[in-house]
Amino acid sequence: MKLIIKQYLSYLRERDELDVILPDLLSQMGLNVFTRPGRGSRQYGVDVGAVGELEGEPEKVYLFTIKAGDLTRNDWDTTPQSVRQSLNEIVDVFICNHLPAEYHNKEKEVCICIGGDVEENVNLNIQSYISDNKKHDITFSIWNGDKIAGLIQDYFLKEELMPEKFRSNLRKSLSLIDEPEAAYKYFAMLIESLSATKIRNNKERITILRQINVCLWILFSWAREEGNIEAAYLSSELTLLHAWEKCNFNNIKQRKLQEQNKTAFLGIYSTYLQISNTFHNEIIPHASKLHAISSAVNASCSLDVNLKLFDLLSRLATEGIWIYWHLDNCSEDGIDNNSNLAQEINLRMEAIKNLINNNQILLQPIKDDQAIDIWIAIYFLALEEKNYPYIKEWLAEVYFRSSISYQMHGKYPCILSSYSELLSHPISKDEEYRKDVTSGSILYPIISLWAALLDDKEMYDAISEFKINHLQHCNFQLWYPDEISEENIYTNSTEHGSALSNVCVERSKEEYLEQVFGECDNSFYFNELSAVSKDIWPLIIVACRHYRLPPPIHLLKGYYQDYQQED
Repeated sequence: MKLIIKQYLSYLRERDELDVILPDLLSQMGLNVFTRPGRGSRQYGVDVGAVGELEGEPEKVYLFTIKAGDLTRNDWDTTPQSVRQSLNEIVDVFICNHLPAEYHNKEKEVCICIGGDVEENVNLNIQSYISDNKKHDITFSIWNGDKIAGLIQDYFLKEELMPEKFRSNLRKSLSLIDEPEAAYKYFAMLIESLSATKIRNNKERITILRQINVCLWILFSWAREEGNIEAAYLSSELTLLHAWEKCNFNNIKQRKLQEQNKTAFLGIYSTYLQISNTFHNEIIPHASKLHAISSAVNASCSLDVNLKLFDLLSRLATEGIWIYWHLDNCSEDGIDNNSNLAQEINLRMEAIKNLINNNQILLQPIKDDQAIDIWIAIYFLALEEKNYPYIKEWLAEVYFRSSISYQMHGKYPCILSSYSELLSHPISKDEEYRKDVTSGSILYPIISLWAALLDDKEMYDAISEFKINHLQHCNFQLWYPDEISEENIYTNSTEHGSALSNVCVERSKEEYLEQVFGECDNSFYFNELSAVSKDIWPLIIVACRHYRLPPPIHLLKGYYQDYQQED
């Protein structure tokens, strides 16, 4: 396991990776971290600062300067960003002028933290520097990949904290990186086992959250090195959801404990965003090229392409929703940063539209539950009113192709879920078979809902007529959280929620909207979801995407209010 961890450390980059893991490790070792990596402000050589006792030594101040990978001669002393310059700034500036006053009389240890090893041809230079600059209250040390790997193993993955069966699942997941479904399966077993661990106090809860984050980082770094981060992406969604459930924000009242849990959760959230961003950076540049993404699926049949592209659609939109949420909730970040976030939102909106335009398979869902992916994509696009005409055109085409396929016994949307059944669908033109595989639908009522909200009477009426003439047997339904959703939505431990059945698309759109949103008023459990009450509602989108649930209609109440005002 130590070799696995050391290899993982060697893959980490300095910014937003190695400097993210180190503070959690130091906290787990019992140190008080008083300086963390920051952007925009000068750090005078110190990436991380901590104070406390280690290995029975007297209390010290530990000041870390971080370098990813191996430490070479070029890294040591050739540029203003070199390790030697950082050490000089720590000794000459930080300790004298920026170290908190209460730590001035304590012994200081300046630590060179590297993810790999010190190359032999620079080792003598470092030892000479340490010898020349050592003082009575300032010492130096090197924390290389081997040392950090040992500490991670001792403080995160030791037998008492993470039994062998858990570590075995991690090793299996890493060994199957090139088989994403299998790798995800074993990682999910690891996360679910850790999440289910009984805890006695908040310290144990924080330890588990840190373990989860370290395991996710290990999986991501290996997956990125292998050039296949599919398993890491799926695992990051699952990890984020389980971490939120583990934080237990609704039941922890003490402010200090809530802050500790929040910090631990944000570490996992940051890892999730990094994995998501890495994944989409590989997709977005090719979305504008005709059939490029479809071809890249390298599938044996059109079904594979269909399933993968609808999945990609909701992934892109989910990341865009997170960026929008961040922009909406972090307005104090500064004009420049807000402008960058707005550009990122626009980039993803254009990527989604390009993905649809250049891959026509996204005009014809094969599974009824692909309505979930469509819902998420529309929700994101609808955040900008300029996208309304595009949404209407896309949905009109989806409806048209789906309805024609149904009438012609083609590849119409069905409730089948197993791959083998979808591969041979439709197996018959028999009317009973067709009624069987279209006995329920969320696709058409969701399209109707958006058509009504966007005041597209023509499309709404077309679906209403289609229901009357061809789908009288089909139960049009929508999903709402219930009293046990808070306990289960983040872990999918059991079925939850309730369905509003036989929604009245046959009536006027005004009556339909009144029925749908009237049920929101009666179903108040949505507001009791911790992700909603703590205003981190995109978690609900992630949960619905990952566990294949239709997102709650409550999220659209703002659109309904706008519709009523215009009416």
